[in-house]
Amino acid sequence: MKQVFFRLKNFLESTYLDIIGVALVVGGSFYLGFHKTEVNGLPIGWFSTIGVGFSMVVTRMVTKRKNIGNLIGLGTAINSAFVDYSLGNDAAILTYPISFLGAGITYVYWKRRSNKIPRKIDFIFFLNIGAAFVLAVTLNYIGFTDFLKAPLGEKMSKFIITSAITAITYSGILNTPRMYADTWASWQMYNILKLYQNILFGNVAFVLKYIFYLFNAALAWIVWHAIRKKGVDS
Repeated sequence: MKQVFFRLKNFLESTYLDIIGVALVVGGSFYLGFHKTEVNGLPIGWFSTIGVGFSMVVTRMVTKRKNIGNLIGLGTAINSAFVDYSLGNDAAILTYPISFLGAGITYVYWKRRSNKIPRKIDFIFFLNIGAAFVLAVTLNYIGFTDFLKAPLGEKMSKFIITSAITAITYSGILNTPRMYADTWASWQMYNILKLYQNILFGNVAFVLKYIFYLFNAALAWIVWHAIRKKGVDS
């Protein structure tokens, strides 16, 4: 079992898996021509393609418990907010600042940690999830109703799926600073919903990204739990 663990860990944290991830999303976007996409004269395809490459780097670094990923995440949060808003996510201007703050807070917390050993869930884990859902629904409702000036109307379906995605995102964001191994379960649900959302919005670059994330999160959940149980950061 020990040998299996180290093989999985080495595979998950390998540089070649980083390369595969970036090549998949960036190469796929170029191959399908998504980089040429424009919305209202803006080169959204280029922003998505470049952003998705850096987002992949962020996820891979966080997977390896390397704090540089959280620092890069500050920039990708800004880019993703711009892209999502341009593609129809009316609440992006309200919800993505939380992602930005989350990346910054996680960077500070991880920098202060004496080790990078994941921890098991506790009361704070569930408290953060509850707070995440309340915050997500509130901000999305304000955003999709034009700051409470109009009914949801035809935006109801996008509001529901986006609120669910945001809630799970915030659950991950609020729990990532404490490095819970089970945060990857939250991110896996997020990946599934985000995959559906980007199919809905037609963002090919992000569809490819979340397909890879499904695989990455599943493996990360296994490895982080193994590291937690062993109590060693190696």
